[in-house]
Amino acid sequence: MSRWKPGSRARLQEAALDLFLEHGYAATTTASIAERAGVTDRTFYRHFKDKSEVLFGDEGRTEHLMVTAVADSGSSASGALREALRAVARDFEPRRGAMARRATVIESVPDLAERELWKLRTWSRALTQALVERGEEPFTAQAQVEVALALFRTAFQSWTHDDAPSALDELIRNAYTAVRLPDA
Repeated sequence: MSRWKPGSRARLQEAALDLFLEHGYAATTTASIAERAGVTDRTFYRHFKDKSEVLFGDEGRTEHLMVTAVADSGSSASGALREALRAVARDFEPRRGAMARRATVIESVPDLAERELWKLRTWSRALTQALVERGEEPFTAQAQVEVALALFRTAFQSWTHDDAPSALDELIRNAYTAVRLPDA
């Protein structure tokens, strides 16, 4: 096994998804993930602290992407949140296949599903704080964030589970329209 071959992190993530779907999350070990990816256990642990991190290791990057979009936006609070969701959609779109597989694994394991909800809660706090820092009243900011994230979750569910979905950003736009909110 060559520990210097580039792309170890991505190979580990792909190998983990394959194994989780083939054998189940509980039956998959970090050693089997490393072996499938063609790296050592040590390389696995350089990238991830445990096997759940393979699924959640990018959450901080996505949160940063959204908070930056809100902070940089010249739009209203609702417009800034829509810009944040557009940024996430652009980031996720090329990875739809992996995201759909990831969603399947997470939904099949209660502890992972709970962690996914916790991730969304941390996004909510960060986005609310970003809006407050822009001058929005905390209650209003939190309400707007919760609605935006609910619409995102609805669109994401369709995007990861439908056979031939529209683009994620289009699904988000459709979710806004379905509840008659302006698509800023």
